Amino acid sequence: MRLRLFIALAVLLSGCLEEVEFPPYDEKKNYCGPEGKLSGPNKNLLSDASFNYACYYHDKCYAECQKTFNTQAYCDREFKRLMDESCDAELDRLMSKCEEYGKWNPLRYACIGKVRVQISSCWTQSAAYYGLVSTAGKPIGSYTCDDSKFA
Repeated sequence: MRLRLFIALAVLLSGCLEEVEFPPYDEKKNYCGPEGKLSGPNKNLLSDASFNYACYYHDKCYAECQKTFNTQAYCDREFKRLMDESCDAELDRLMSKCEEYGKWNPLRYACIGKVRVQISSCWTQSAAYYGLVSTAGKPIGSYTCDDSKFA
């Protein structure tokens, strides 16, 4: 009797923990915004820093929470970290362009000022996206796991 109960429970649970294959990253697709509900810009508005991979990873983290036991807070922090890395990479790229002007060229300092505005915008947009997902992830139905089960 106990063996039958154990087997029935195992079969029942195996259906609950069924792995869902998340599609591979496609750089041509915009992953920013919940699919079918809202689409946000997948790059920074004032620079070429792309948030698309961060959005993809965030979607994947949310979708696989039953399998990976990632909490919403973890997924959201990783999202912020990846967006900030994109901003940092863009900062390095833009600053290297400014250095091409030469140390005493006034255009170099104008370029640096412009880069500071662009990157400040990038970090601000990153913080805004993080604030949005961390407060709205559950209410709009994007994050469907119960974090209390992962503690």
